[in-house]
Amino acid sequence: MMKKGRRAFLGLLIALMVMPGEAFGTKELKVVVDPPNWWVGMPGNTVELLVEHRFGDIQKVTLEEAKGVRIFKDEPAQNPHYHYVTLVIEPQAPAQTLQLNVYDTKSKRPTLVPYVLEARDPSRRSHMGLDSRDLIYLVTPDRFANGNPSNDRIRGLAEQSLNRSQGYERHGGDLEGLTAHLDFIASLGATAVWTMPILENDMPRASYHGYAITNHYRVDRRFGGFSAYADYADALHAKGMKLVMDMVPNHFGTAHRFYQNPPDSNWINAWPGQPETDKNGEVGEPLITNHRYATMYDPYAAPSDKAQFTDGWFVSSMVDVNQRDRHCAQYLVQNAIWWIESIGVDAFRVDTWIYPDQSFLNQWSTAIHAVYPDFFIFSESWVHNEHSQQYFLDQHPTLDGAADFMMYQAWKEALEKPTSWNGGLNHFYMNLAADYLYRAPENFVVFLDNHDEGRFFAKVKEDKDLYKMGLAMLYTMRGIPCLFYGTEVLMRAENDHGAMRQDMFGGWEGDTKNAFTGENLTGDEAEALAFVRDLADLRTAHPVIGTGSLRQWAPYNDVYAYAWYNEEELVLVLVNRSEMLQKFAAKRLHPLVADYGQPEILLETKPAHVESKGGGPADWTEGVQGYPIAPNGLTMYRFPGK
Repeated sequence: MMKKGRRAFLGLLIALMVMPGEAFGTKELKVVVDPPNWWVGMPGNTVELLVEHRFGDIQKVTLEEAKGVRIFKDEPAQNPHYHYVTLVIEPQAPAQTLQLNVYDTKSKRPTLVPYVLEARDPSRRSHMGLDSRDLIYLVTPDRFANGNPSNDRIRGLAEQSLNRSQGYERHGGDLEGLTAHLDFIASLGATAVWTMPILENDMPRASYHGYAITNHYRVDRRFGGFSAYADYADALHAKGMKLVMDMVPNHFGTAHRFYQNPPDSNWINAWPGQPETDKNGEVGEPLITNHRYATMYDPYAAPSDKAQFTDGWFVSSMVDVNQRDRHCAQYLVQNAIWWIESIGVDAFRVDTWIYPDQSFLNQWSTAIHAVYPDFFIFSESWVHNEHSQQYFLDQHPTLDGAADFMMYQAWKEALEKPTSWNGGLNHFYMNLAADYLYRAPENFVVFLDNHDEGRFFAKVKEDKDLYKMGLAMLYTMRGIPCLFYGTEVLMRAENDHGAMRQDMFGGWEGDTKNAFTGENLTGDEAEALAFVRDLADLRTAHPVIGTGSLRQWAPYNDVYAYAWYNEEELVLVLVNRSEMLQKFAAKRLHPLVADYGQPEILLETKPAHVESKGGGPADWTEGVQGYPIAPNGLTMYRFPGK
């Protein structure tokens, strides 16, 4: 755990180096350095500092005598306000505070800038990585819980809105509120928490979502700032849980200083005559990406189409970053490492993975794994067919996993559409069969809904049977399950982003309904929450799920089956998407079940009452020729090892 004294010191250092005027009500310091600090004993032994003089042109940067540290290169940027300064840090160099001397063209004396090299904290690396034993809980921080109302509005930031009735305005949720409810999250089976980006988004409007970053080294103060993030990380790790950080290398907000006053013009992808931003941070007529990811592998692709895909802006308020610039690339690499080392991040989810320069992404992920071999990186590769998903994985050997949009589409088919030769359950079956394409499908992050898609309960038309079926499949499917906050209490919004990312029940003082305590939940909501907790207990009690060998059976009579097995046990999951009671033929399980004992029911989403030869309820005598599953039901059986 980070010591309180060190945390306070580091928080003060960041305040001084990044935006001191806002922190202390005084004029900003002349010079800002990114990264704001670094460490001794890091692999590679170098760090490239981006030194910015806010009020003058830099002539040169020098370093006072230091132990085991020297300037290798002092390189002026295209913009005279910036210099790139490469420090060489010898392996034997001790932790120390350096003194940089920044000379500008206006001042007779240099600006003296302290720069701290810290000793590394091994505890920051003790929880790293994700695997199929984990379950991720996805949170929109502004919409989960308001732990500290005093930070709801921050003087000096562009957006001052605070209106919980408006989906695209701030609601006041923060990291302190999230930290206070980690026990609730753990009760759902979650071992890791992924938040939408928490870095500063000082945009004039709709800044709540976090994807228009305006400062890469600052936690948004409306979320509580750096200290709140450090406390949150420590609280997670104390509970044996992991922190997943949402990284955005493809773009940043138009209010970022790197758009307003970039180190070099080629840090961003722009075009001659591109208009200035308006009062809302929107750019008049940028070239927007065409979203045609096929241009990346299409042997016949027009170069203009490919360029528009990679270099076009995602939206007019988000600047497209040119990672082909070596200094920009190094900035993004070091920023990622800085957050891992400072906070103890355990995994990255990488936004819009398919849009940045792909060679840069290899450089970025390779550099991270060189420092942190156990770190886990998974991509948002939002594609619509298996061969595309394979392509973007195969291009990146150091990418650990991906959000599995193919599985998401397969669930939509299976749970929202009737079974046909290629549709419904058969679509799901064939999607899983396509795992032969991937090097590590067990590392895919699987989900029923997320922050960009409609709520699952709405997608299945508020059908409780299909809801339970989907959740049970999520908790027992291959890969790393991801649960979007509020799905466990039947949140329903389907189409609008602002509505889908609604406030968690009970996250604000005065809420009449409270998911955390169960107070005033409807009967259906309380039932859903209890069901998810039962699934969490089942997944914990049967670790074969996700870690054992997996087998599936092709759908027949609208029944699909899959099983996890090892020497200790076999867990069989049967899914019935028909309107009739069905039986899964026992003979289809042989010879797999020959080495196991008599089964027991682990879970039924709906009870299946059938008659056996003896005239009573179904039992496990030789007379039973099949395993019953209720209409639109899911039944899970356990076969113990002999």
